[in-house]
Amino acid sequence: MPRANVETSNRSDDAPGKRDVEYWLGVYKSIEEVPTRYRLESFESQFRDKDTWDVYLETRDDLKESTKENSWYPCGDRFKRFMREEVGRHHALAHPDDIEAYLQHIKEGGYSIKVVERSDNTVYYQHLSPLKTFFNWLVHHVDFPHVYNPVLMAAHSEGLTRELWYWQTDYKPNYSERNE
Repeated sequence: MPRANVETSNRSDDAPGKRDVEYWLGVYKSIEEVPTRYRLESFESQFRDKDTWDVYLETRDDLKESTKENSWYPCGDRFKRFMREEVGRHHALAHPDDIEAYLQHIKEGGYSIKVVERSDNTVYYQHLSPLKTFFNWLVHHVDFPHVYNPVLMAAHSEGLTRELWYWQTDYKPNYSERNE
């Protein structure tokens, strides 16, 4: 099914608003800008045999248990499986390209025997959004070496992640009035 043409290339990077991913990125705009010593793949030994996703979800008292059970745990299980089987790295150490590949895989029905293609709504709310907040949580906790959010970097690049980011912000009525 062809996707609607999303005009994101004409968005200004010099003064982004809250709708723009550039507003949320922080110091590093791309993985190439991150010094090698801070890149997540270099911290593998610190994460071996740790389920960071479950630790994160234990802190999310604001989510209803049904939301966790129906969306967030399945997202985490699929993402952990994808990172383990397709990438060969711990789920907390994703590269922006891994995020893009995962979301593309999910969009195309990955890990489902019934779904051929998932809607933008499903991919955004049940996959991109949980991953974005997971990595945001990691960035803001001193117990973890994260200095960048690979989901935001993936949304800054061209591809499905960026399309979904702007689909969501354009879809939300009065989004510009939200305080995040």
